[in-house]
Amino acid sequence: MELTAASEDLDIVPNGNPETAVECDNISRSSSSSDSDRLALIDPENMVRFKTELLAFLDDLYTPDQPWDIAVFEGYGRGMVATRDIEENELIFLDRPILLGPRLNNYDVIFCASCCRIQKKLTLCSGGCRLPVCPDCDISAAPETPHTAECRVISSWEPKDQNRYCKTILYALTSIRGFLLDNHRRSIVLNMEAHPPRKDMTTEVERIIKDQVFKNLPEDSEDVQYLRKIVNVLNTNAFETSRMVQDEDNNDHEIVLRGLYILGALMNHCCLPNIRYVFDGDLVMRCYASKPIRKGEQIFNNYSKTLWGTQHRIIHLCFSKHFLCSCDRCRDPTEMGTYLGALKCVRDSCPQGRLLSMNPLKISSMWQCDTCGLKMSNVKVTKIQEIAGRMILNNAVKKDAAYIVDYLNEHVAKFLPPCNQFTVELKLQAILKIQDDAELALLVEKDKYCREILELLRKLGYGECYVKGVLCYELFKARMTIAGLKEETFPGEGELGFLRTAWIILGCSGNRPRDLAQLAQLHDCNDV
Repeated sequence: MELTAASEDLDIVPNGNPETAVECDNISRSSSSSDSDRLALIDPENMVRFKTELLAFLDDLYTPDQPWDIAVFEGYGRGMVATRDIEENELIFLDRPILLGPRLNNYDVIFCASCCRIQKKLTLCSGGCRLPVCPDCDISAAPETPHTAECRVISSWEPKDQNRYCKTILYALTSIRGFLLDNHRRSIVLNMEAHPPRKDMTTEVERIIKDQVFKNLPEDSEDVQYLRKIVNVLNTNAFETSRMVQDEDNNDHEIVLRGLYILGALMNHCCLPNIRYVFDGDLVMRCYASKPIRKGEQIFNNYSKTLWGTQHRIIHLCFSKHFLCSCDRCRDPTEMGTYLGALKCVRDSCPQGRLLSMNPLKISSMWQCDTCGLKMSNVKVTKIQEIAGRMILNNAVKKDAAYIVDYLNEHVAKFLPPCNQFTVELKLQAILKIQDDAELALLVEKDKYCREILELLRKLGYGECYVKGVLCYELFKARMTIAGLKEETFPGEGELGFLRTAWIILGCSGNRPRDLAQLAQLHDCNDV
């Protein structure tokens, strides 16, 4: 599907680990950076200098009437604040990546490391950097190509086996591009928070050292020290984005990238955010208010997944972002009445009971049934979640839509509540896989799933968020096909409302559905 749903919210959930989960209880609810580093970042003189450098970098993307500023918040450090009331769907800021490159990902196509053009067969750069490039980006194509400077840096380290492709270098390319920054931009990047990697994590730089990819890059060199700093900044702050490219047969391919968007990274986290963002065709981040924001309020992003339960969000934030969240959603065992993290009571005599954490802010907390009072340890609960997670992975990723729907109806309903995060994930996968030519019964299920998840978003108070846009588009398409099969009048005002919402939220995205603009124009919705 050409729409990746900004992939942030439609990914398969991770499996919890009861042993590592308990460790989260000992982590501070703020960042793990050292006190001296954090104090340096919020030093008033440094804040003024940082903002001046940042605005110079943003250049034409910034105008003085924009409704935000950088401020310091107790318990958060730096963050973004609304300088006036901001309306729902209002554009808050534009941001461009200061660093951009391939993600640490196993790509299913060969593409140019510089411009992402699809290659039918692997062609290595003639400069010896061991990266795949297209003819236009190869250093032999012109005195200076977009790839020349980074090839020069990589070649200076003397890559071994120069006639062979090296994925390790490709995965480190975003960090390597840090050497191409001028002093002004280096200062901005090095002024970002940079958490050191976990002990069990092998970064792209450590992989380079371990695999001895270069002859002339000693582990104790200044270049390696700088690379490590850049890696830590990226791992702490980078966003996943993507570029849609077509091969010679006009097939779409999504090249997943990661970009360091400074303004985007300055937004602090809340599991009930008040913004959404998309990346346009030029990979500019466009950040909008998903609901009204009052003057003086923080502008919050969500660093986790919208439809994960609290335990999984906490584990993710703990190990990837080094802090714990204590927002209203995290404190509420029912998660605003959505029960996304709830499990079915294991007693046969209690079919309607739901197991909920007795203290959601503490991973090692006991769980209790809200009907019969049965208590269960976190270790047992997490084991159930692990089993459910594996079942979802086995029955969602490679299965077709009909299988997923049958599995939901015949199996999942017996051991998980209808709004549990794993059930919701399967429904999301079914929504994306049920296409326009599907049987009527499947389209009816898609319609139902879309409405159910939209109701969850409403209960969470997510406003005009990205996932809502995706669901409204899919629901409009499903309703249009169902109406055609049933020979019903279409569209009604309700269906037009879904299309308007989809266009407002997704219209500026570079990865919007191919037919969205045409549909919006056909039904006079593209002027909203």
